[in-house]
Amino acid sequence: MALSPGERVQKRGMSKGIPALTNALSHSHYSMLDVDQAPETPGLYAWYVSFRASPHDWKMKPSPEGDQAIEGFLRLLSKYAGYYEPLPIALRGRGSYGAAWEGELELDTPLRDPDEGSHAASAEEDKRLAILMNSLDSEERRRVMATILEMASPVFSSPLYIGVAENLRERLRTHRRDFTKAYDWLREHPEDAETVRTKGKTFGARAAARNMAMGHLEAWVIDLGDQADNAVTIKHLRNTAESAEWLLHRLYAPILGRQ
Repeated sequence: MALSPGERVQKRGMSKGIPALTNALSHSHYSMLDVDQAPETPGLYAWYVSFRASPHDWKMKPSPEGDQAIEGFLRLLSKYAGYYEPLPIALRGRGSYGAAWEGELELDTPLRDPDEGSHAASAEEDKRLAILMNSLDSEERRRVMATILEMASPVFSSPLYIGVAENLRERLRTHRRDFTKAYDWLREHPEDAETVRTKGKTFGARAAARNMAMGHLEAWVIDLGDQADNAVTIKHLRNTAESAEWLLHRLYAPILGRQ
């Protein structure tokens, strides 16, 4: 059986008396409520937000107009979809005689709450929305949908934010402090939510402005603490981790990454 490139390098190293290469990297995850348990080591991390639903959300709610739980569950999906909605793209241009053109492009999604002023959906979007509504037409189907979405993060979901830290515990604590500070401010000043959402300086502030619950935010970390040795210093690890962070940002475009 043919060996992979990594296996060939490992075998060649063993034949020369060089210690075999091992994949000693480990990862773990922590709720934002529990970041005090994160390791005090260098590493990379990514934040995700999980979908949460309870029997109250999928249980049937009979009414003269039908099962009210369908609309309620759709609003829950709309709220979750809003966590991942990209910010508008600002466009500017110059016309003849110095005329200036400017405006914004927003992603139009059929899951956007009608109160948010979404544009008329296309026929294809209407069709897909109707199919989605049909998939929520019973208590059991809503329960299955909730289970799928709960299990999807982080396996199928994009990260909200990717970062690198010399001390993972302290860095994640900083995110929690930023979130708490912004959440407390917005509770007293809800009119500032859109400004913080678009111009917030920190991940924690931007997450709070999207009305995410702290208990639904989870950080997955790659601990690099065991990788330092005589050949690979902490400085080398930091440089490599920063390069990996740069690459991961461009591969996965985290929605709450640096603006």
